[in-house]
Amino acid sequence: MKVSVFGLGKLGLCTAACFAARGHEVLGYDTSPALLASLKARQNPIQETGLEDLLAQAWPNLKIMDQPTALVRDTDISLIIVPTPSRADGRFSNQAVETVLRAIGPALRQKKTFHIVDIVSTVMPGSCQGVFGPLLEELTGKVCGKGFGLVYNPEFIALGSVIQNFLNPDLVLIGASDPLSGEVVRQLYRSSCDNQPHFALMSLINAEITKLSLNCFVTMKISFANELAAICELVPGADADVITRAMGADSRIGGKCLKGGLGFGGPCFPRDNRAFQACARDAGWEAQLAPRVVKVNNHIPSRLVGLIRLQIREKSRVALLGLAYKPDTPIVEESQSLMVAQQLAQAGFAVRVHDPQALGPAQEILGDLVRYYPDPYRCVKKAAAVVLLTNWPLYAQLDWQALADLTEPEPLLLDCWGTLKGKNLPGFRYQCVGGGAASVREDPIYEPAVNL
Repeated sequence: MKVSVFGLGKLGLCTAACFAARGHEVLGYDTSPALLASLKARQNPIQETGLEDLLAQAWPNLKIMDQPTALVRDTDISLIIVPTPSRADGRFSNQAVETVLRAIGPALRQKKTFHIVDIVSTVMPGSCQGVFGPLLEELTGKVCGKGFGLVYNPEFIALGSVIQNFLNPDLVLIGASDPLSGEVVRQLYRSSCDNQPHFALMSLINAEITKLSLNCFVTMKISFANELAAICELVPGADADVITRAMGADSRIGGKCLKGGLGFGGPCFPRDNRAFQACARDAGWEAQLAPRVVKVNNHIPSRLVGLIRLQIREKSRVALLGLAYKPDTPIVEESQSLMVAQQLAQAGFAVRVHDPQALGPAQEILGDLVRYYPDPYRCVKKAAAVVLLTNWPLYAQLDWQALADLTEPEPLLLDCWGTLKGKNLPGFRYQCVGGGAASVREDPIYEPAVNL
């Protein structure tokens, strides 16, 4: 299939590369001259797991263009993957999407064959039927669903695992103005996925609401697990991990995103939750559950800071390991690790931080509040507390005996994700978020039956 991609940022370039690596002819365009120059030189400008290798496979079928006109003229379907930043009221701005539509309108008017415009960017419910479709009809003189197709096809990915998520989705969500457009997009994704995902074809408005609802529901699971963790920390012998593993075995619940730790952050979950609330207001309803999910989430950094302050001297040294909002990415947008660092520093503690990828982005936000260390061993030197914030695999592989020799005697080790459960950690006062000891991986009461 001949595909064009407007917007070659973190998601757009990965999408273009995935389709091109699967044999589709892909034309890509972006408004950034620097990004276009890098891509034309076959240099990867985006830090994302696996992208370098994927581009090596994609280059024979991926062509970078200087002007947007040819992208419509020479392809069957155009994917629009541009930023839709949140406004102060929680709604998304459609400005960048509308700019692309205005740019491709003249070419779409002149085109004699049916062309599909696929909006991948997350938008507010009502945008496709109420804004994008009418705008394209005005620009082209054609009727949506007859002269051209309009599709809403947001992706469910996380930075750091974009390619893995794209190639192995649980769900491919497709809202379409007409059956033909929906089927073409389904065939495009079916030819590119490594697994057999569920394809959900529906109307444009239902797809728009589904995108926000799904992410909002996931944030509810995360906040429930974190509230359970807070309760278990106050109940002697309780372990939230044991409880959530059992809960997750029930098919009505499922185990994904059901683990106490830090709250949700990054560029999707927080803003999608706020947008869901705005969508409810637009419909004349005041959302009740979503604001409470956010309230639980927002309380987590201060709760963790409280746990630390109860167990170490004021103004002592604290080492924080992990700053990115999740592993495998340098992104720190709405990262609760940074919120913990900021609150500790403002309370007078000497905060030292480490992250394998996110030190630079974190420094842009935290500035001189903390000290930055590219070496985790130097970071923990003379620390009264070591806090595992982001569950990078690197941290499970550290020599914790060597780390204990560098810290103050008997420092607090606060493990936010249970990364070190089951490890022998002499020299530390270990505490896991949600309860549970270092030497226990499962409920200590239950032992496997032997020759009953």
